Amino acid sequence: MTKQRAPLRTTKKHLARAERERIQSRWLLGVVIAIAVVAIGILGYGWIDSVYIQPKKTVVTVNEDTITQGEFQGRVRIHQRELLGQLNSYTQMEQLFASDPQTLASLQELQNQIRTQLAYPELIGQEVIYSMTRETLIRQEAEKMGIHVLPEEIERQLQHSFGFYPEGTPTPFPTPTPDATRVAELAAAPESTAESSPTPTLPQTPVPTATPYVLEAYEVDYAQFLDSLSDFGISEADFYAYIEAQLLEEKVREQFDPEIERMAEHVLIQHILVFDEEIAQEALEQLESGAAWDDVVLEYSEDQNSRESSGDLGWKTVDDLVGFLGQMGLAAFSVPVNEVIGPIETQYGWHLLRVVDRQDREISEAAYQEAVDNAFEAWINELTTEAEIIIVDDWQDHLPPSGPLGI
Repeated sequence: MTKQRAPLRTTKKHLARAERERIQSRWLLGVVIAIAVVAIGILGYGWIDSVYIQPKKTVVTVNEDTITQGEFQGRVRIHQRELLGQLNSYTQMEQLFASDPQTLASLQELQNQIRTQLAYPELIGQEVIYSMTRETLIRQEAEKMGIHVLPEEIERQLQHSFGFYPEGTPTPFPTPTPDATRVAELAAAPESTAESSPTPTLPQTPVPTATPYVLEAYEVDYAQFLDSLSDFGISEADFYAYIEAQLLEEKVREQFDPEIERMAEHVLIQHILVFDEEIAQEALEQLESGAAWDDVVLEYSEDQNSRESSGDLGWKTVDDLVGFLGQMGLAAFSVPVNEVIGPIETQYGWHLLRVVDRQDREISEAAYQEAVDNAFEAWINELTTEAEIIIVDDWQDHLPPSGPLGI
């Protein structure tokens, strides 16, 4: 018969060893759990810090309002995206102007400027800080004026930028082409007949017509646009804030009403343009010896656009002439009529000027709008000077990484 082994007896020694092993296992498990908790905590804090804490850190304070890191980074990315779009446009335009060396050189210079900005994010950061500070000052003034931008106005602006007009696009009626024979007959008719002929009238006010671009197509295009923004780390909220700032400035501009005189002193100016100072002196000597102005213009002037009209440049204001001639332009407002001024050097060459007439006239609409723009910018500069603006010392550290820019 096979002998059976006696069962092992559990001694105190065995029990003690088992207990030690259980304690070691629990301790090891506790260490592992503790390490896992710490690691998860570090990762979690890093995620919370990057998603919630860092974006809310202040980069710029304008009076009592702040520009956060998240807002700053979003705008920097928008600016980078716009610069890349401009760069691509200029690159494509090179093919159109390949046969024009001067235009081609200008396009390449613009491309180099953009590449420099993209290669040095600090340049973009400085520009963004300036523009966002300006926007904050305008927003503060808009609050005082009771001016706000509604969400539906932002949405409408976005829709229109895609060519989607849910309310219909203003489309004027087509203008009929006049019949040449009928026009000739009317022109040759006696005055009484011409007067009695009825003049056809056309509606002058455009009327809305349905847009062929439907809502579904707009929504598809807008979703694709948001995807393109996300490639640059730009959120929809970033872009909404960007559009809102533009619309708010437009509204404030509309309410801005500086006191600008519509009337200003003008001079009627004629000139002779040559490319060499000695030739300019020679032309001046001809005039001083009694030669007729018109004859000297035809003989000497290189300005092909004005040679046949006595060198006429039209009516000019002080700002016009100072912009064209520098401080020498002021002389045209102090010399007697018909006196010749010059030679004056500009980027175009050497000029002899003659003041034909001087009178107060209404400034052009373009000049008035320019004066309003200048007054608005002066107002913003004054607000900037008076504001308490604090930019954190390490603002460069808050610049976003290049990401998909490929530079």
